[in-house]
Amino acid sequence: MPEIRVTPLGAGQDVGRSCILVSIAGKNVMLDCGMHMGFSDDGGPGLTCAASPSHFHLDHCGALPYFSEMVGYDGPIYMTHPTQAICPILLEDYRKIAVDKKGEANFFTSQMIKDCMKKVVAVHLHQTVQVDDELEIKAYYAGHVLGAAMFQIKVGSESVVYTGDYNMTPDRHLGAAWIDKCRPNLLITESTYATTIRDSKRCRERDFLKKVHETVERGGKGAHEPEGPHLLLHGADREGQPLLQALHHMDQPEDPQDLCPEEHV
Repeated sequence: MPEIRVTPLGAGQDVGRSCILVSIAGKNVMLDCGMHMGFSDDGGPGLTCAASPSHFHLDHCGALPYFSEMVGYDGPIYMTHPTQAICPILLEDYRKIAVDKKGEANFFTSQMIKDCMKKVVAVHLHQTVQVDDELEIKAYYAGHVLGAAMFQIKVGSESVVYTGDYNMTPDRHLGAAWIDKCRPNLLITESTYATTIRDSKRCRERDFLKKVHETVERGGKGAHEPEGPHLLLHGADREGQPLLQALHHMDQPEDPQDLCPEEHV
């Protein structure tokens, strides 16, 4: 049986800079290529056959331009169509903060981001991509953010499934993660909140809408208005989107108290 070797280059024992190098029968695939939210560092392996960031969050794709344009990776970068659309926007925003505001040196440029994205091969969910005669990659719905994917890597009869961040509870914005019934030789899974028990989403929506009502009743203003308590919403992450949708439907004749029945409290 061919050897499967896993090298965690990031997120092995901490949160941030997800980057896992998987080697199967001499084929190397980099799964995620993120920056660390807490510090900066350099590095990057060579001789990689393919790179597959799971979604557009910077701790999963933030080092892609560095890897492709500064380290020199010249192979294909597989990601879903939504990730392809959103990723360069966040990378450019990250560059502006790091370089223009913080003055960091040895950082990738705007042109490097564009050149990096030229290497992207956009894939559909459940599409099997034949990287070469032996290596194939298939993306599955992860339910984390728009475009987030889990990847199955196969070489011959050996396979690895990498989940990245995934979600099993559907909400107003996204559905639950889904993958074909399979028996991979190795499963690499996200575990950041594995031991965390959270309140139900309906309870969180109720609490959020109560705060909105309270802010408005106190004379709350929009973020651009100078007086009154302000309510600031951020819609770029997974939690923000369903809350924005709940707020959008707040004018419907549904009491916010009813969003969390007693049996869910």
